[in-house]
Amino acid sequence: MHLTKIRLFDFRNFREAEVEFSGGLNVFYGDNAQGKTNLLEAIHFLCNLRPVRTTREQDLIAWDKTKAYLKGVFYTSSGPVDRELLLKAGDRKKVRECGVERHRLSELYWQIHAVFFSPDDLTLVKGRPSERRRFLDLIIARLKPQYGRYLSEYSRALFQRNRLLKDLRRNRTLITALDAWDEQLSSLGAAILRTRAAFTEKLFPLVRKYYLYFSREEREIDIRYAGSMVLADVPAESLREVFLAALRESLPRDLESGYTQVGPHRDDLQFLLGGRDLRYFGSQGQQRTLSLSLKFAERRIFFEATGVYPILLLDDALSELDVNRRRWILEGEEPCQVFVTTADLSAIPGDILKKGRVYRIRAGTVG
Repeated sequence: MHLTKIRLFDFRNFREAEVEFSGGLNVFYGDNAQGKTNLLEAIHFLCNLRPVRTTREQDLIAWDKTKAYLKGVFYTSSGPVDRELLLKAGDRKKVRECGVERHRLSELYWQIHAVFFSPDDLTLVKGRPSERRRFLDLIIARLKPQYGRYLSEYSRALFQRNRLLKDLRRNRTLITALDAWDEQLSSLGAAILRTRAAFTEKLFPLVRKYYLYFSREEREIDIRYAGSMVLADVPAESLREVFLAALRESLPRDLESGYTQVGPHRDDLQFLLGGRDLRYFGSQGQQRTLSLSLKFAERRIFFEATGVYPILLLDDALSELDVNRRRWILEGEEPCQVFVTTADLSAIPGDILKKGRVYRIRAGTVG
């Protein structure tokens, strides 16, 4: 699977652009603040149907315009796929695939996917727990659309329970209404926890494998799912009852704070090396290597689920790696289409660069 062509109108600083790509390596070269990252973001948006990280879709429209248009032509195992996105200020995005407007975007997630990595992804390691939960949830929801529905329904139930907790401070007679939300939260939360547990069983060994390769550390990284409840040795079929009991036990704290203190919305991932938490005590190099390992594990999981490696988007990500690791990423045993941004072409081994295509990016134009 690869992207053969992209067309942009009024996307970020690109007024109008149409570019054809190689199925292998594509290098976006130029000075800073010219549009290299914006072009990567456009590819990511076309593939994953969401912006990079938490960027608002409306912010992708050129600052003095009210609409933006993107079109990508992909080659997939089932043939060519045209995908179009239309953004309009104050409106939801419209998605067309092969000329047909699509409303259930979850039906499109399996076919096309891209993995984006940049120095900002250090937040996966050193950022808030919500960053790591979001990383897990986005991957799982793309592979299992039902999981996305669990998350949406859980968030709605959590909002209602938290609102009721605040109301209970003024009117304790409402306490009987809490049972219904506890039942709903525990049922949905158990489904989320079961799905996350099955996913992390696949994810964690892959992260360890890639971390050992990229870091050349002799020590293996220890990765843990840090739950807000003690779930060790709890059978999957008992998760609902355990969660329900935890909600009731936590009620005094919940009433005091006005928020639900236990559940998958409070969970985290923990990364330990030599017993030290890399979030707080890891060097920047270790944190960057771990972030890269998480993204390559994501990429491998999609390959194992679909038989096709996702498109790889690397935003200024090669400078911290030695030449052997750069070679492995760009032409290693896990081949795929790769897009790289750089201000220095010498960061890419010359023999590899000759096999790819180089695009000079200047002020929102591609040459």
